[in-house]
Amino acid sequence: MNRIQVFLQKNSPLILTCIGSIGVVTTSVLAVKATPKALGLIKDAEYENDKKLTKFEIVKVAWKPYIPAILSGVTTIVCIFGSNYLNVKSQKALISAYAVLDNSYKQYREKTKELYGEDADEKVMQKIAEDNMDETLLPVEDEVLFFDFQGLRWFTSTIHKVMQAECILLEELRNTGTASLNSYYGALGLPEVDYGDKIGWTSLEANDVYGYDDLQFNYVKSTTKDGKEYYTIYTTIEPTSDYLDFCFGLESYPPIV
Repeated sequence: MNRIQVFLQKNSPLILTCIGSIGVVTTSVLAVKATPKALGLIKDAEYENDKKLTKFEIVKVAWKPYIPAILSGVTTIVCIFGSNYLNVKSQKALISAYAVLDNSYKQYREKTKELYGEDADEKVMQKIAEDNMDETLLPVEDEVLFFDFQGLRWFTSTIHKVMQAECILLEELRNTGTASLNSYYGALGLPEVDYGDKIGWTSLEANDVYGYDDLQFNYVKSTTKDGKEYYTIYTTIEPTSDYLDFCFGLESYPPIV
């Protein structure tokens, strides 16, 4: 595959969108230019027949000047729908790729625990936390440093507020059967993230797949190399991208109570 083919394959949605945008303007211009010609044809036809034309007769007489505008409009519509189709196809491919990686990651963590124990898993999380350390965060008053393993995100908060956020999320799970990562961040008082509504948890997965009565939060206390204490937050079930699929079956699968 040469460079031109690669470029077209990667940028085809954008190219079609640009063509569609140009097509909207072009169609409007062509329609405006065709209107005087069409009016002239109608006037000539009325003069020859010495009567007012009906709507059907007007269309029959005046349609030809609009052929370029019609062709431009059809091309524009095809480009817009084509761009949307390619975007949807691309999103589905990305979701599938994420699902494969997500499954591989979960299997890797489970095998790590199985072969080397919980301590090894926690040490890996501690190393990941320190590699992503945000040196600008400075806890004040009763605040503590926290590292959210789900979003690889450092933040400061009080232990009371973090425990309260956990209760809010678990209550949402019990009442609706699903909860997104952004729901958790909202309960913590943190800004939402772009992908936060795309991934989340389900009470069904906790119960049917893993055998838990509820989603469980774990807090691992650690110390950085420079002596800062922090807690790594992780859940017994990782948030997944297919959690919204369960929404369509909530009537058949009631939430855990």
